[in-house]
Amino acid sequence: MKVYISVDMEGVSGLVRWPDVITSGIDYARGRRFMTADTNAAIAGAYDAGATEVLVEENHGVEDLCNLLMDEIDPRCRVIRGAGRPYSTTMAGLDASVDVVLLVGHHGRAGSRPGIMAHTVSYGEFKLVTLNGRPVGEPDLFAIRAGEFGVPIGLVTGDQVVGAQVLAIAPSAETVEVKRALSNVAGDCIPPARAVNLIRDGARRAVESAAAGRLEPYRGEPAPYTIDVALRNPACDSLKENLAALPEFELVDDHVVRTVAEDMDVGFRRVAYLGYAKRPGVRRY
Repeated sequence: MKVYISVDMEGVSGLVRWPDVITSGIDYARGRRFMTADTNAAIAGAYDAGATEVLVEENHGVEDLCNLLMDEIDPRCRVIRGAGRPYSTTMAGLDASVDVVLLVGHHGRAGSRPGIMAHTVSYGEFKLVTLNGRPVGEPDLFAIRAGEFGVPIGLVTGDQVVGAQVLAIAPSAETVEVKRALSNVAGDCIPPARAVNLIRDGARRAVESAAAGRLEPYRGEPAPYTIDVALRNPACDSLKENLAALPEFELVDDHVVRTVAEDMDVGFRRVAYLGYAKRPGVRRY
């Protein structure tokens, strides 16, 4: 039983505001410990349920996607970290050999209220991301990519907003609410020391369900995928020049970029690229 864990930071127990999850924040170092502890709890739960292999992949886009404390992570797992990975930016380890996906520390999609630090891929650059006309978040993209391999989503940990959004596409998944969002930057939190026990139990149940065949992969979004990214600010000249050189992108208007992808590996990479595509001359992703 191979378990894949995608770990983000905005949904980690105890964290509620942007300074908690960025390098310059006063509590960032402590937040890394909480992130590592939540991840360790999921790893332990997976092994409690009989996992034979656990692969963790970092999904938080700070410090070149290197936020977990490697000297504190459960030594039974492997960790994918660092920028410049092959395949989808933060899905390099997700393939058909995986039996279940666990989403730890994830967050609601862009535009969610009151979702804590809700965004899709890039808070600073994107106002909204839609796929085939409906708003999507990072868990949707993970579920779609996993579904392409026949792999189900078994767990999400975070606030009540991301829990409800995951249940809408993976109704048999476990949801562990480690905090209740009061606004985008405030929450009613379970202390991390107690939250890790809930995460461990949720991960165990998720892996047990996967082993028993009670989870179904998400296949509700047929390819090709039409993805629209609504920008927070009008497209600048350098972004326009970059996109003009890439025929797979269409600048619908000054605030919306569209792409059509045959699979979510390509789709996710293109969305991620738009987060930094305004840099002059950057035309690879």
